[in-house]
Amino acid sequence: MSRAQREKGKRGERLWRDELRSYGFVAERAGYKQAHLGAGGADVEDDTGWWPEVKFVETLNVRKAYEQAEAACPIGVPPYVAHKTSAKPWLATLAGSDFLRVLAELRDLRAKLSQTEKRSTEVADSTA
Repeated sequence: MSRAQREKGKRGERLWRDELRSYGFVAERAGYKQAHLGAGGADVEDDTGWWPEVKFVETLNVRKAYEQAEAACPIGVPPYVAHKTSAKPWLATLAGSDFLRVLAELRDLRAKLSQTEKRSTEVADSTA
């Protein structure tokens, strides 16, 4: 890998770290740990509970990148690939089963919120 490619990879990791932070996550680029303490760390360490593999390339073999994330992540931590090209927004690739699990959790949270709001309205109406 050329120096320019490594620098672009670092830039991508910083950009992804900043993207996570913009949504309120705690995130740090783990480059020093990877370079000096041996490979095996996530590209970006964060509080999402997921394992990111970050790619900032113009052409990506998504399956290969996902398999790299899968091989590196600890058991029980879902992997994903955050990837972008120079002039395009970020994309995230994850296992279909993980995506469906997230959708199911979101649906369940929305249902609980709706029930809570309904109860709050009923209480407010009964005290008025």
